[in-house]
This record gives sequence, structure tokens and C-alpha cells, in this order.
Amino acid sequence: MKKNSDCFGGESNDIARYLAKAAEARVPLAVSFELTRRCSFCCVHCYLGDQECIRKQWQQELDTAAVIRLIDALAASGVLFLTLTGGDPMLRSDFLEIYRHSVRSGLLVTVFCNGSLVTDKIVSTFVEYPPRAVEVTLYGASQETFEAVTQTPGSFAACMKGVERLRQGKVRLRLKTMVLTVNQADLTMLWQQAEDMGVQFRHDCSIIPALCNGDNGNRSNAGDNLRDTLRFRLTPEQAAAADMSINKVREKLQERVCMAAPVEPSTKLYRCGAGKSSCHITPYGKMQPCLITLQPSIDISSGREAFQSAWQNISRLISEREAGADFLCNHCKDRSFCTGCPSNCAAETGNAEQAAVFYCQYADSRREGLKNFND
Repeated sequence: MKKNSDCFGGESNDIARYLAKAAEARVPLAVSFELTRRCSFCCVHCYLGDQECIRKQWQQELDTAAVIRLIDALAASGVLFLTLTGGDPMLRSDFLEIYRHSVRSGLLVTVFCNGSLVTDKIVSTFVEYPPRAVEVTLYGASQETFEAVTQTPGSFAACMKGVERLRQGKVRLRLKTMVLTVNQADLTMLWQQAEDMGVQFRHDCSIIPALCNGDNGNRSNAGDNLRDTLRFRLTPEQAAAADMSINKVREKLQERVCMAAPVEPSTKLYRCGAGKSSCHITPYGKMQPCLITLQPSIDISSGREAFQSAWQNISRLISEREAGADFLCNHCKDRSFCTGCPSNCAAETGNAEQAAVFYCQYADSRREGLKNFND
């Protein structure tokens, strides 16, 4: 789950409040489980690193028994929401076994995938064991744009066929996109396409910098990878303009600003649910606060006791971590407009307490863009 998400059209306010209460009580309500980092696409902006290398490392992923053991641990620990993600989790031959077990365990399961691997058998399983949602990313409204992002011939047709299978099966479907320099011209068409389908849609302009070296999870802010992925990111002004171009996004942002409480000084570094009501599990059996909050990282592959111990350690460390006096984000007037967080800052600057310029300028541009529409 993307903890810094500002992708409009997402969770309801009721669920957000529910998660906030869980964070206060340090209950692990929501978990994203990265079943694999393998993917059938090789997207230009992907933070996972070299897919060729990742595919060679697949045997280091947790086996079926270990994944099932962790699913049981989640259910026993009070987890309610589970996101099965990747890479593309459908690349695992045991995906349906894991999925069925998750639903049977009483978890509300969301599946993130690229759509290209959705088969009739998978749809039939989703019909029998309904997911909370299946989310598919559309990288463009045309084959040319889509495959300029995925760098995978045939990926557009395969994705759209998977989307259509899900629609025909009446599976609860959500669509989304990452807005990049190579597909920004398609944004309006993608929103319209989703509307024509009667499907919920959201977009995100905040690329995650490359965090992986392509091996079994040894992530780093490698300079070359960082530059290579971020060159596809819109400028802050372009990102704000993309948001303002969509009526639903603009209205949602306006609603959020109107409902926002006055900014009060805070000494806490982390203000989201990561490590408080949610966490992330890697394909190699490590728990970390979220997808991009890489530390602490604790081995939980043995099951329930390890999961509960790791959660207690992580929730304590995250909840108690204080921000330095120079951490400007906690006092910023543009917080309601901002998509950044300490983890984004750490990924981009190497320091969780050093604000990344992109997010500051993006927030400022959104504020000005909304002001111009209101004037």
C-alpha cells in the first residue's frame, strides 16, 4: 500500500477515521504483502530495479507454506485489510491458493496487479471469493503510450483483455495511473475511459525514487537509479496542472482543504498510519513500516510470534520517533496540499527530516492552482 498516496478517488473518510483510531491504539489493521517483485512489465519509472535480476532471484521468495503461515499470523493478530501486491502477485504459481486462504481467513483482500495476467480461472476464483477490490494500473489510453511506459510489446492488449475479463465477471474493479512525462497527455482520456466503464479511477503524480538494486531486497538510494526514474517525473508545476485539469480531483482537494484542521506544531516525525495501524511485508519475509519506510526491517518468516514481536517493536519505534526542531514539514501551512512524507524525503534526500524540494514546490503549485480556480 502506498502510504503517502494522494491519489484521489480512494478510501472513504469513514475508513480513514477508522484507521486513525487504530493508529492511536497501535492496532495492525492494514497490511500490504508484496508476494513477489517479479513483474511481466519493465516500466520506465519502476522503483524495484532490474527485473532481469529480480527474476533470477525468485527462489529466495517465501514459499507457499511460509506465506500461508504469515496470513494466519495476520488474521490472528487482528489485521482486517490485506493488500496482495508486487511486482505482480499473479506471477506466482500459488497466487490463487494464497488468495483463497486469505479470504477464507476473514481478511478483506485487495489485489494490485498490472492486468495482463488475469485469466478466466482467476476471475472465476474472484467471483467465488470476492475481493474487496482488484486494482489495475493503466499507463496510457493507447498502445503507443502504454507500451512507451511498460517497455513490453503486447502489454496494452493483454492489460485491456484482463480488465475486460474482470468487468465481465462483475469483479469489483478500480483503475489508476501514474502520471509521467511520457503519458501526461493521456490523463483526461484515462479518466474518461474509466467513467465510461463505470469504474472508480485515481491518479498519482509522485513517483517513488528507485529503492532497489534488483536483488532480494537490498534497497538503496543508488544515485544512477534515482536519477533514472525521476527523469520521468513531472515538474511540480506540471503535476499541479494535471491535478487541476480533472474536476473530480480539484473538488476533492478543495473539500480536503476546507475540512483540514488548523496546523498545530508537532514533535512527531511520522504522522501517517505506517508502523501505527499498518505495515508492509516483503517477498523475503521482512516486516517494515511501509513500502518505502525501509527501517526497521525485521524477519517475521517464522509466523505469528515473530509477526507480533516485530509489530510491537516497529510500532513503538515509529510512534516514539521525534522530529528535530528543524523539521519544517510539521509546521508547514501547505500540509493539506502536500503528497510528501518523511519516507519520501529519506528516499530522495537521504534524510527523513530534510524536506524534498519537489514536494514543497508541488504543494505550493497546488495551492496556487486551486486559488486561481476559485478566484
